[in-house]
Amino acid sequence: MSKKENSKFDKIQILSIKICFLLIIQSRFIIIMKKPHIFAHRGGMGNCIENTIPCFKNAVKIGVNIETDLQLTKDNKLICYHDHHIKIDSESYDIKKLTLVELKNIKFEDNREIPTTTEVFNALNNHANDLRYSCDIRDIKTGLKLIDIATEFGILDKIEITEKNHNVLLKLREYDNRIKLVHTLTDKISSINDNIGDVKILKDLKIEAINIQSWRANIKNLKQIIDLGFKCYVWGVNSKARMKKVLNLTYNGEVVSAIYTDYPDILVKLCKEKYT
Repeated sequence: MSKKENSKFDKIQILSIKICFLLIIQSRFIIIMKKPHIFAHRGGMGNCIENTIPCFKNAVKIGVNIETDLQLTKDNKLICYHDHHIKIDSESYDIKKLTLVELKNIKFEDNREIPTTTEVFNALNNHANDLRYSCDIRDIKTGLKLIDIATEFGILDKIEITEKNHNVLLKLREYDNRIKLVHTLTDKISSINDNIGDVKILKDLKIEAINIQSWRANIKNLKQIIDLGFKCYVWGVNSKARMKKVLNLTYNGEVVSAIYTDYPDILVKLCKEKYT
């Protein structure tokens, strides 16, 4: 082989090595690329009757996690329902003043049946290993009851409680050191840097994440939350444009850790397009 041929061969080898190296780097990047957890808000209320077992089952079928709202009835039964009052025609019922039986006897126009948390956990028991629940609670008693029931089902590690009030978070942490707690910022806060609260308190409470409204989801706020040592959650992500914006946020290899949406089917599709 001539010197000219040897030189050409060497160049081809070097080029091949460079290509292989780039492919390895790219494959490793794809493997370690982080993806957000998707929570179907109230089960995905954009597509079904919110906070009902059929709605929750639909979310599981799509392949996402469940967000729901919890409160206690008069006889201390934990149910999934958002509003504190039920309005039927001219009647208004305060849930905390109704027993479970009384609540079940109310006829809704959409024929929904309000489920207990126990009924939900039983209905989705086959998915217990993979499914995560994010729960908004009405008060401290609701949170304590949730911890007890989740412990009985052996899924406490799959439960996250989101809460705005520091005192409520403190009581929950005192009750159980294992429960995952997420601090939701109040709607009135405009600057995360100045109003995130006492960071030391949040860290002492082992708060895992800061939950912000979708209009606050930008690189500045993501950076602030990550630099403070928390994960970033974003709720109210319902338009396709906003979904794309939140999915594209990244800082130092970190992304938004969890997204809450009324339309999990659309968000799942966008995630597949981005990460495959």
